[in-house]
Amino acid sequence: MGRVLLPVTFLAASAAAYPSIFKRQNETQDGGVDSFDSITPSEQLAWQPCFGEFKCTSLTVPLDYANPSVGTTNVAFIKYEFANSTGQSILFNPGGPGASGVVGLIGLVGEFTATFGTDYNFVSFDPRGVNNTGPAISCSNSVQHNPSLPLVEQWAQAQANGEICTAANNGTNASYAGTSAVVQDMMHFTELEAAACGKDPAEAKIWYYGVSYGTVLGQTLAAMYPNRLGRIILDANVYGVEHYQGFVPSAAEETDDAFGFFFNYCYEAGPELCPLAGNATSAVAIEQRYQAFLKKLEQEPLVIKGDPQGTVITRNLMANVAFKAMYVPRQGFYALARAIVGLEKGDTSETPVVSKLIGLSAEIADVLPSETDVEPAPATRDDGLQLITCIDTAGRYALKSSQDYVNAVRGVESDSVYGLPITANFLLCTGLNIAPPASQFFPGFASIQTSVPILFVGTTGDPVTPLSSAHKMSEYFPGSAVLTQVAPGHSFLAVPSECTLGHVRAYMKDAALPEAGTQCDVGSQGGMVFEAGKEAFESVLGSLAGGEAQSKVKRWFV
Repeated sequence: MGRVLLPVTFLAASAAAYPSIFKRQNETQDGGVDSFDSITPSEQLAWQPCFGEFKCTSLTVPLDYANPSVGTTNVAFIKYEFANSTGQSILFNPGGPGASGVVGLIGLVGEFTATFGTDYNFVSFDPRGVNNTGPAISCSNSVQHNPSLPLVEQWAQAQANGEICTAANNGTNASYAGTSAVVQDMMHFTELEAAACGKDPAEAKIWYYGVSYGTVLGQTLAAMYPNRLGRIILDANVYGVEHYQGFVPSAAEETDDAFGFFFNYCYEAGPELCPLAGNATSAVAIEQRYQAFLKKLEQEPLVIKGDPQGTVITRNLMANVAFKAMYVPRQGFYALARAIVGLEKGDTSETPVVSKLIGLSAEIADVLPSETDVEPAPATRDDGLQLITCIDTAGRYALKSSQDYVNAVRGVESDSVYGLPITANFLLCTGLNIAPPASQFFPGFASIQTSVPILFVGTTGDPVTPLSSAHKMSEYFPGSAVLTQVAPGHSFLAVPSECTLGHVRAYMKDAALPEAGTQCDVGSQGGMVFEAGKEAFESVLGSLAGGEAQSKVKRWFV
């Protein structure tokens, strides 16, 4: 589970960073359809132009491959082709659970081209229960998690919410939306694509790049189809064992390190680029200023002036916002620093800009539906996060009582200064009981040899998927390797490294792995990170005005 109830998954691209991508998808002209409602579902890969320079298909698949009589659903796929349309396809998942791969690829294709080159086609999809893909899943009648309640009351409320959600999904097809089912869809797609190219489907191999929860998909793929892998890069790894228990306490292991990068980069960048630096004589002094600001919010919360939602900025809310900013250093670090300086003075006027910038960067699927003609999700991303996680858990939820929850939260508080936001996920499966069919129950991980070694990648300053998860999961796949990038951010793309890109491209070319213990240190990047963030901020500031800007507040401060 690579994101928290403040939805955050994959990062890297923003409208400010890649304006040409966002422009061209809105100028479809001869670019085909602009909605999956306009695409007729097919049991074959019936590609047609869509969203400008992309191709789309709605693939009809069995709800249960082992029992086709149950019925079917439709999976939304999107592809970006280069000149050689028969080139190798790389499947991509941006995370979640609950994030849209269709929306993600539209926003990230420029980043992928720069990373992997032009020898590949990039393909993504909305997993089951997400955006344009069935079956529809929802817990919309349940009450939102309230972190201000005492912990035992949080547990009781979650228990009630879980029971409501379970009842709401009785008699539906929600149980067919788990990770194992999505992996089977990925293999089915790969076989159909091979057949369309005149190749033997039974010999087809998947090439895959997954980030955050997308690594759980990749880990599960490798366990279920170990002999069907072509290349597999897993970036910002979730500890998959914990994911299938519905409880990922290891997520907070590097959160403090992520904040450490923020304070150090700010001091390194200086007051010209980092507003929070001020007259600080050290990174420690900047952290102390931030802590004092949180303490002030605890005593005097702020109301966002003119916000129709009546949003109040509390200490807990600001801590969550700062946590979210750690995913995206090139956008989030500067935006966070500028927000803090403004809010210290009681000025909330720029919160819409911070909202748009960090929201767009940290989870591109959160903002893009309003910027493009991509269809909105049939359920919220939080519903996808909860239901898919708990379908995967299938009776293995690790917390059995309110005391277990209290102990888990106290453990994070004891071990981490800034990791408390991850505890919002601890209650996802409390009281919720939706089991997958037997054919889609994933029993867990065991040591297994794969047809190609897996490349695990992680940073040393990831706020939610620590490097240790990559090492733990690598142990299940003999011959795999872990590549370490000494940098902040949720993905190796968060702060660019030519060293890392070199290893990634070598692996894609001939499955060459880096030597054990290889580290790519991005070095002193404070100036670059804050300068990039300042440029992005000013670009967004210039694009938002009046009512449009104010309407964006709710996208982040919720």
